[in-house]
Amino acid sequence: MDPIAFSTAKHRLLEQIQNAASESPRDDSLRIIRCKVEVENVAAMQWLACQTIPIKTYWANRNQEFKMAGVGVAHEISGQTRPDLIKLFNDLRVLLDPQYPDLRYYGGFQFNRGSKPSQEWKSFGAYRFIIPQFELHRSEEGTFLVCNFLHHGRDDKLSDDLLQQLEEVQFELTLSDWEERTILHRRDIPDRAEWQSSVSTALAEMGAGKYEKVVLARKATLTFNDPVDPVAYLLRLRRMTEETFNFYFQADEGHAFLGATPERLFKRQGRTLLTEAIAGTRPRGLTTRDDERYSKALLNSDKELREHGIVVDMIRNVLEKYCDHLIVDEDVQITKLSHVQHLCKHFKGQLDEETSDADLIEALHPTPAMGGYPTDIALEAIEELEPFNRGWYAAPIGFVGHDHTEFVVGIRSALIEKERVSLYSGAGIVLGSDPAEEWQEIEDKISKFLKALDL
Repeated sequence: MDPIAFSTAKHRLLEQIQNAASESPRDDSLRIIRCKVEVENVAAMQWLACQTIPIKTYWANRNQEFKMAGVGVAHEISGQTRPDLIKLFNDLRVLLDPQYPDLRYYGGFQFNRGSKPSQEWKSFGAYRFIIPQFELHRSEEGTFLVCNFLHHGRDDKLSDDLLQQLEEVQFELTLSDWEERTILHRRDIPDRAEWQSSVSTALAEMGAGKYEKVVLARKATLTFNDPVDPVAYLLRLRRMTEETFNFYFQADEGHAFLGATPERLFKRQGRTLLTEAIAGTRPRGLTTRDDERYSKALLNSDKELREHGIVVDMIRNVLEKYCDHLIVDEDVQITKLSHVQHLCKHFKGQLDEETSDADLIEALHPTPAMGGYPTDIALEAIEELEPFNRGWYAAPIGFVGHDHTEFVVGIRSALIEKERVSLYSGAGIVLGSDPAEEWQEIEDKISKFLKALDL
């Protein structure tokens, strides 16, 4: 975008902000005011990469028809211990004014229910939701530069911090070239021997009837000679992955959690609910013939169909309690991503009037695709068998609006801590699983993340 045009847009936005603040009712209430001006078709991620404000947020839908790049914090609701979900979602809706349908809190939760965040996840908290101070908001309606600000009705002037941050919003939009880095070492947690032991223990416990399925994850931590630019890294990932949701949460200058996930936990628009069951994995073939061979093997694998069926049954049982007119795919479908393919079934229903987003999070997370089945016993096994804290990996990540909520599952994700990159992925373990094959499945899942790092 032309610097003069962007500077003009900022000036127009400032005028809107001043007018909105002066016209706000003079009372004791706190409210979020949202102002926006249309700008040229600026690339949201390029805009985000150029901003100097350290707290950054990004969200893009699976089909990329909606993108939001945000900086700063207009309002935050967060904590270091597991929240009361009903209270949390009630709190999230206090400032969501129906006159601003695109005003949303973006954030997520940690996976582990009972524990406090480990050191590398501390700045994200057990849960953290923010309304960005400034957004570049792209949708079918156009591209807008947005300011969200918290305003007290008794205030007669804007805060100096808000005006200063508006000045800091950049318009010299030049994305630096990706620089090759030297990897100093890679550490897999657990390593191959520990993985073999954990899977063998899980199989023995399943054989004894303790549970039907458990999802075990690995963390591959890569250390480079120079810091990795997390926004540039996500941009490379997005170009390599198709049909995925993209998310980015930079909690401070040293910690960014990002991902390209294929899996929606749920989307609620009004009382209409959409969700899906994804499980079972095969790589993509190098040729059409090989690709079809992998697809047929996936559709005919007793182990993969049982794993997927556990997820389908759990989601169906939950939604039958909360939904009318539930529609489920009759046949299992194949969802093809750029580097792997999965078994998938889609669900659509009308929620009853009593069911809340808090109810859905409580009932659906974690699905057997992320935790196992039965859920509570599988989660206990994960705590015992996994030698690291999952943090926000595999947890609900998304946004909450006035009448529109969407959460995805934070898989195919990475935590960036300057020169250190931790890649997370997991595999569903059921009777018949082979530890070596499950290890390779995880390598297939993180292959694009490694490629985006030139590895």
